Amino acid sequence: MPVDYHAMLHPELIFLDLTAESETQLFEQVGKRLQKLGYVKESYAGALEKREQEFPTGLVTKYLPVALPHTDPEHVNQAFICMVKNEKLLDVLQMGLNKPMQAQYFFFLGITDSKNQVILLQKFMKLLQDQEFVAGLTSISAENEMFEFLQREFDK
Repeated sequence: MPVDYHAMLHPELIFLDLTAESETQLFEQVGKRLQKLGYVKESYAGALEKREQEFPTGLVTKYLPVALPHTDPEHVNQAFICMVKNEKLLDVLQMGLNKPMQAQYFFFLGITDSKNQVILLQKFMKLLQDQEFVAGLTSISAENEMFEFLQREFDK
């Protein structure tokens, strides 16, 4: 069964105004917002931090460095994709290589079925290789416009 991206994308999960000074701060800020909205459990931010240390999610793609933080399904109440833009670049580690890199854009993936993890990561890899997608992503500053943009892009 294909992943229903529309069920995972919600306007309240677009955060384009974060001002974290570190990856840990970012995880705490996003975790608090997601918990307040009911998407994750209290354990989410800590679990994210722990998993990111073991399995970093930073990606250096042709057009834009991003990170796709996620954690185990038991910390997630409802599947989601949370799009985050931080005010400045943050130090993160690259997926697979554990090398330092910097990212300003983050897609937090709330995965409730681990079978969907690979499908979601593949979808992001495809989108991030698309110069038009990246140009759109980096030019939008209004959260409602970003939500509509992501909905359109995930439909392709």
